[in-house]
Amino acid sequence: MKIALLVLVLGSVSAFGQDDAGMMAAQQATQQAIQASQQAQQAAQQAMDQATISSQQTTINLLQMSANASSSSSCPGPIIGVAGQPTFSVKQGKVAAGTVVILKSATHYATIYYSTNGWAPNEASIRYTGPITINAETHLQAIALAPNTVHSSIAHADYTVDAPAAPTLPQPPLATDGILHKGTTLRLVTSSEVSSQSAKVGDKIPLVLDQDIKASDHVVIPEGTPVDAILTVADSAAKYYVPGDLVFEVRALNVHGNTIPLSGGETLEGIAARKPKEAVIEPGMALTVAVTAETPLRQ
Repeated sequence: MKIALLVLVLGSVSAFGQDDAGMMAAQQATQQAIQASQQAQQAAQQAMDQATISSQQTTINLLQMSANASSSSSCPGPIIGVAGQPTFSVKQGKVAAGTVVILKSATHYATIYYSTNGWAPNEASIRYTGPITINAETHLQAIALAPNTVHSSIAHADYTVDAPAAPTLPQPPLATDGILHKGTTLRLVTSSEVSSQSAKVGDKIPLVLDQDIKASDHVVIPEGTPVDAILTVADSAAKYYVPGDLVFEVRALNVHGNTIPLSGGETLEGIAARKPKEAVIEPGMALTVAVTAETPLRQ
């Protein structure tokens, strides 16, 4: 009888021990699951916070860049909207010589700037003060700038005229006293095509001097001398009204051991449309740059 009771007691103790071990294992598994869930929630929250911060910073950066590029940079105040894109009174296409084009913006207090040289207009371009007369093939681009707004997108129009093309005259040589003085302007021209579809930041821009530079009636730097310039922005077109962009900076003209520091550059933007276009620099596009230091010319 005692033996039977002892066996029964030992069996009960063993069963209780097994139950306790099972409960402990279950509790540990539950705690681990809770910890894993909490860690996952924390990671998800951190990712959401980081995404929010990144999105906010991107928006801030875009607004700052737009504000810096517009006249609103000189007018303190909050960004309250986007300036209305300029409209042209004459539809693009074939027109008669002497056709007058009037530019308007829905933002009535906006200032309109335009260009006809192929480069994107900005506040350093020609300010619109009255109708534009079309007498030759013209690629007209315009932008509206207004205080405390993001500048408008660029409006484009291409006009052709039934008239003999004006003869292209060579650029007159630049005569110097043997020194290229600070502030002297030089005319450059692009020599090959560059597209925002394939271009990358840091790529060289094919630019050459578009005039001879003389000293004492001798050509010291000939027309066609390459100029050092690089891309600082190269964005390909994206879907839905985001055109391609190209921005380049001109740095120097190097010849005969001379390094002539230069300042200048241009921006080119494709057409914003449902199927936006790439920005394409074509051969023969002219621009001017400035010499930034007194530089003696060596022959």
